[in-house]
Amino acid sequence: MVRSLNPALTTALDSSARVPALMLTVEDRVLHYELYQSPANADAWNDACLANDNSLVRVQVTRGSFGFTSNFQVQRVTDPTQAAQWSGWTTLPGSAGLIFQDGSCALANSAGTLRAFAQRGTGGNDLWVWTSTDNGVTWTGPATVLTPPGGALLKGIGSAGNNDVFFLYDVLGGEAMGCSFFASGSWSALATWSLPTITNGAGVAVAFANALYTIVYSNGYILSSCDFNPSGGVWSAGTVIAASNSNTIGRISPRLSLASGLYTLVCIEYDTGSLTGSVYNYSRLRQTSDLQHWSDGRILHEIPSIYGVIALNWPTPPIGNAGARAYVLSLGSVYSASLFQTTNPAQYLDVSASVLSYTREDQPGKPARLDVVLDNAQGRYNALVTAVNTTSNYQPLGLNAALVLSEGYRTGTPPLTPTVVKVGTYHLTQIQFLRAPTANYLHLIALDLSRNLDLVARYQQSYTNATLSYLMTDVAAHAGFFSIVLPTTSQMTQNVPAFVLPAGTTYRHALNELCATYDLVYFLDQDEVLQVRELASGDPSVWTYQPEIEAVSFGETDLRANHVIVSGKPPAGSQPFALTTAEVFDEVQMRLVGLEHVLHHVDPKLSTVSQCAQKASFLLAQEVRRQITHSVTVPLNPALQLFDGLTLLDSTAPTGSGQNAQCRLLSLHAHYDAQHGLADLRLTLEGV
Repeated sequence: MVRSLNPALTTALDSSARVPALMLTVEDRVLHYELYQSPANADAWNDACLANDNSLVRVQVTRGSFGFTSNFQVQRVTDPTQAAQWSGWTTLPGSAGLIFQDGSCALANSAGTLRAFAQRGTGGNDLWVWTSTDNGVTWTGPATVLTPPGGALLKGIGSAGNNDVFFLYDVLGGEAMGCSFFASGSWSALATWSLPTITNGAGVAVAFANALYTIVYSNGYILSSCDFNPSGGVWSAGTVIAASNSNTIGRISPRLSLASGLYTLVCIEYDTGSLTGSVYNYSRLRQTSDLQHWSDGRILHEIPSIYGVIALNWPTPPIGNAGARAYVLSLGSVYSASLFQTTNPAQYLDVSASVLSYTREDQPGKPARLDVVLDNAQGRYNALVTAVNTTSNYQPLGLNAALVLSEGYRTGTPPLTPTVVKVGTYHLTQIQFLRAPTANYLHLIALDLSRNLDLVARYQQSYTNATLSYLMTDVAAHAGFFSIVLPTTSQMTQNVPAFVLPAGTTYRHALNELCATYDLVYFLDQDEVLQVRELASGDPSVWTYQPEIEAVSFGETDLRANHVIVSGKPPAGSQPFALTTAEVFDEVQMRLVGLEHVLHHVDPKLSTVSQCAQKASFLLAQEVRRQITHSVTVPLNPALQLFDGLTLLDSTAPTGSGQNAQCRLLSLHAHYDAQHGLADLRLTLEGV
């Protein structure tokens, strides 16, 4: 997948008088959550949403000594910089002393109409709703949505803001899910799910996308999801977001929000210490782009809660100078972080003019690496580096900030216009100040985001009879990659009987194991999209090198397998020692070298002879590719990416070897040095 170059840049690349150009920016996109307000309200069930005038509206069910006489209260924040707005609450009309404190609550914006839900606890167990049509300034209600069967108590309420409400309610043996919808001035009768009863209920969160509701719910320990199709009223089981086979780690109070195409799910994780000896409760933030594949996320240990924390982005508060920020809200404290903006000098910095030299390296199975030296004359960047262990005053040059590199050449006649193409996004892992009597440099080392694949999984994930496509997407999402491009070949739809992502192992280990099933390869592109490829001998050549070759080495070896035997999962119910096996041969190579070189491979994920045969063919193809090893040094070329097909045509004698080859880009090493006029690319190649 060669990067596209415009005609002017292609012409400049082919010119012998080419003049390199580059652009390097620092972009701190990290959400540096820090304490923003401390209202110190007591913990309780709560919810929040943004109104149409961009004010923030919150609700809570106050807690008391008797669980059926609480108040339902509302708060409206227009200026987040004002502490008083975070601590003031108003009791909703008709709710004083009447609300069930453990039934939860919900608040949602349905096309400008705010609806707040809670369960009446004294005088009946109705599910009540309050309504505001002026962005939470005034409220009417309560009105009855419905009464759960038998006056059952609720164990969680959620709304997607689509004139809907979902809730868990008591039934014989546990909890069931129900819902109701507002249309033509009234609420519909109860629609109850068709899925099995769960043992307990500890919160509900809802999203509506593509004409389908996704409901996230907790039984106290397991976070699960289900889907509801309102067209026909069909329920279906969804993803288990966080599994548990014990009562060690509690997961409760899920809440969902949507911003910039990603859903954020906040839940409370807690441990009483009865089994582990570890006592805690804190919020964990998971993300997803499709409500199916979820990241393991991050924790905010500094925000303890039991009854719920809400995460949302608040781009434009109507009053004050808070700016675009992300918020994580509990009743006791408010944490916030600035959202990334290129106009913010604390988050964006162009260092292109200070680049003295850099190298970038791309290799399969490893994070791409960028190593940059900046001119720091007179300490120009000293104050723009975030101090280690700081809790405020974040600057653009900080750990995990992004370095965005674009390469190209000056175009035009004469060549004066810098024309560049983005070649990579990297994240800072090291920042070094280098000083000498006559020099002052800043040395930056960064890796692309695929370094997150080398993080270890916090919890085990187990899968049964899932397709290879689903497994790869899910493992990538657990590591935080929501943009992934998979091949459309038949191998991706093959079922894997069983697969486990164990706790304590890296996501890369799991992804490599899945790729090895059918010899797939992957890399992260310049836009941080995870590209997965199935290589084929018929892949086209995207670039031809002949006059630009500065140095070249052609080579091949015979030390490769020419007979591949693959064994999979033994057939069920067969005679003892039966195998599921396939083998392939390379007769041409056998005749050439006069040797049989056998490669045995065992993969229990393969359950049929056909799957073993496919795997054997892929392994033999890889052996053929590895027989060829070339290296070439050429001018810096921003078009090339890993696994691109290339054609090498060396000049003939007496100046050249006369060799030519169709090959594939296996690794690249780019080197730019302004002081020495260097801008070249060293490529390592294998056969196609």
